[in-house]
Amino acid sequence: MTRQQKFKEWLDSCSFREVTLLVDLLICGYLMFYYLRAVLLASTEQLSDITWVSGLLGNVIFYSIVLMIASYILLALASDKELEQPMDVREKQINLIGYKYSAWILQIGLAVGIFQYQIEANQFFADKISMPFLPLHIMVVAFILAEIVFYGVQLIKGRTGAIYD
Repeated sequence: MTRQQKFKEWLDSCSFREVTLLVDLLICGYLMFYYLRAVLLASTEQLSDITWVSGLLGNVIFYSIVLMIASYILLALASDKELEQPMDVREKQINLIGYKYSAWILQIGLAVGIFQYQIEANQFFADKISMPFLPLHIMVVAFILAEIVFYGVQLIKGRTGAIYD
C-alpha cells in the first residue's frame, strides 16, 4: 500500500469535523512555529524594537486570519453542507472539554505574563532578564498554545470517545 493510499484510507475513516479540527490544529501549529522561530532567531536589537515586534504580531494575526478563511472556504467546498449542520450532544461535550483545557493554558499563560511584567516593572532580577517585551511574548505564546490544546484535545477525545472527564 502506498502512502497516498494509506492517506486516502485514513482520510475516509475520519469524520468531517475531525478533518476540520486537524486543519485548524495544523494552522495553529504553523503559527506557533512561525512566531517562535521569528522570536528565537531575532537579534537583540530587533527584540527591543517595538516596530519589529508590532510587525511580527501583525504578521501572525494576518496569517491566522488568511489561513483560517482559506481553510474554511476549502472545507466548505469539499463538504456536502456539513459545516452548516449543528453539533450533536457528543460533539458539544467534546468541545466543552477542549475549552476547559484551553482555558487552563490561557489562564496560566496570562498569570505568568502578568507575574513577569511585575518583575520587570519593579526591577527584580533586572540584570538577569535580557529579553524586552517578554510578558507580551509569553501571552502571545499562551494564546496560540491554548488554541493548539483546544483543537488537539477535541481530536483526541473525539477519537478515543472518552468524553466525560
